[in-house]
Amino acid sequence: MKKAIATALMAAMMTVGTVGASFAAGLGTIDMAALLQKHPNYPKAMAQWRSDVEKAQKDFQDQVKKEKDPKAQQELAQKFNVQLNKQRIELFTPLEKDILEKTKAVKQEKGLDYVVLNGSVVDGQGQDITNDVAAKLK
Repeated sequence: MKKAIATALMAAMMTVGTVGASFAAGLGTIDMAALLQKHPNYPKAMAQWRSDVEKAQKDFQDQVKKEKDPKAQQELAQKFNVQLNKQRIELFTPLEKDILEKTKAVKQEKGLDYVVLNGSVVDGQGQDITNDVAAKLK
């Protein structure tokens, strides 16, 4: 009877170990900032973003000089920030979508269940697939 219990316990422990290993193998991680910088369209998007920011700063400085009311100045700043944020989203969203498509492809190729951003795993370790996704961006 003791042997049967010990055998059952050992089998259960081995099953739990196998299940745990399969979960660990099913998690991938990516460094989104690194992938964004490796995207072929990043330099063009970044140059456009810098140009947009410089133009907005110049336009803001020109318009804020005309406003004496601090509240109106604050509203003007808010307006420019909202506009710049929209421009940033328009520029970088296509790159992010492309990265996510490539990430999904690598996830399927590697048989992963989930992909999270680096640093999101609290306990344990996922397989870093950043370089695999970067290779698909070229």
